[in-house]
Amino acid sequence: MDKFRQFMYGRYGGNDALSRFLVALYFIIFVLNLFLRRTIVGTVLSTLALLIVVFYIYRCFSRNIYRRSAENQKFLKLWNPVKNYFKFCKLRFQERNSVKKLYRCPKCHQTIRVPKGKGKIAITCPKCRFEFIKRT
Repeated sequence: MDKFRQFMYGRYGGNDALSRFLVALYFIIFVLNLFLRRTIVGTVLSTLALLIVVFYIYRCFSRNIYRRSAENQKFLKLWNPVKNYFKFCKLRFQERNSVKKLYRCPKCHQTIRVPKGKGKIAITCPKCRFEFIKRT
């Protein structure tokens, strides 16, 4: 164990959001490949899964920590809006039978709850104080 720790000293290690995404993507492709094994699509998926694993291992053992961190930041810049959109959709679905309606501030994207059935109202964002008009 001590030799492995010495080997990994100064290496990136790969415990960030991009690495977790690559592992999840690999497992999704692996499951799809179970059903499409003997087709051309299955061959392409196998090759893609192999490339993902190679890239993951490369990132784990890389000594260029600054570059791997920059890759992760670029990934998060792309991934966070997607994640926040689905988070908002999930919240809106959970609140569908409530007496409140959800909106997002057009300026800062803060989620705001307003009462349903009030007609057109001016909504002020509590975070950035931007005012916008919506129908409830």
